[in-house]
Amino acid sequence: MQAGMTFQHNDPTGFVAAIQRKAELLQAGHKAGMEAAPPGLRADGLLFTGMGFSGFAADLVRDSATRDLDIPFTVVKHYQFPHHVKPGWHVIAMSYSGDTEETLTVTREALRRGIDVTAFCTGGKLSQIVKRNVMQPAGYQPRAAFAHNWFSVLGFLEGSGLMKDRVPVGACVAAVEGVDRTCGPEIPEDENEAMQLARRLAGPVPKIYATPSFYGVATHFRGTLNENAKKIAEIDLVPECNHNDLTGWGGDAENRKHYAVVCLSHTDQNPEMLKRLAFMEKRYREWGVPWHNKTFQGIHSFREHVIEQARAVQFFDYVSVYVAALRGQDPANIKDIAALKAFLRKGPQVH
Repeated sequence: MQAGMTFQHNDPTGFVAAIQRKAELLQAGHKAGMEAAPPGLRADGLLFTGMGFSGFAADLVRDSATRDLDIPFTVVKHYQFPHHVKPGWHVIAMSYSGDTEETLTVTREALRRGIDVTAFCTGGKLSQIVKRNVMQPAGYQPRAAFAHNWFSVLGFLEGSGLMKDRVPVGACVAAVEGVDRTCGPEIPEDENEAMQLARRLAGPVPKIYATPSFYGVATHFRGTLNENAKKIAEIDLVPECNHNDLTGWGGDAENRKHYAVVCLSHTDQNPEMLKRLAFMEKRYREWGVPWHNKTFQGIHSFREHVIEQARAVQFFDYVSVYVAALRGQDPANIKDIAALKAFLRKGPQVH
């Protein structure tokens, strides 16, 4: 495919169209969360339980709400209930289908311990065992409805009073629509940054490095590359990666050729972080590893953080479907996840 041409999509179930509905979905999600929230809710802490893209919503909320919430919160993406979560905490249980077994296990244990739960789902068993449900729009795959889930949780935290700041919904809509205007499928590749990055990532294994504000975004991006483009991808956190990961790269010259780096950051980083990023970029380029920076606007508040998250998620959603197009993949195909679920439904295997 030549520069200046648009991508040809194998997209029979309309994933690109779902991405272009993100502004609509995040507004509807925020409204649903606000309407379901009991004003004046009191909680000693928050436990988020969710898997896959439901869990990614918790990651994004965790990153931005660190700037706002006065209470501790924990994110669980497995079966184990944290011992430190006691009555007086509040559990946010997220499962698009309402039948995710890990989320159900944690939710049932929360209820057994007398801990209040709010569910975010389309129905299923979760809606039957939890009294307060923030209903999600049916008919999507979870990642296509992600914006609704994410902003319904933010709306719930705002409407309940657990979060002091207001969610900047209008500014997030503007950020998402701005990405649509510059990165949508009708914009040719020579003018489309998302398509250009997709072409660089279609072959090699993407290694995604993120500064702390964008670690949740990076996790979500990896998930969209996995599910939309059927592609292996890795993520790591800066500066944590400098303590171990860097040594591996330094000593494994043969395998560097399989990778390309995407570094997620924002302007106005502290000087120590900037020095680390500069060192990493210089060293990786010397090693012959392609390095691509995606730098967002400066973040100094909860409001700015959520806006830049919305901008970033929309950009990388486009990148993932363009990688899928280059690889001839249907974003809706999740046959391997379906195979796992079918295997688990058979029960214990006897050998």
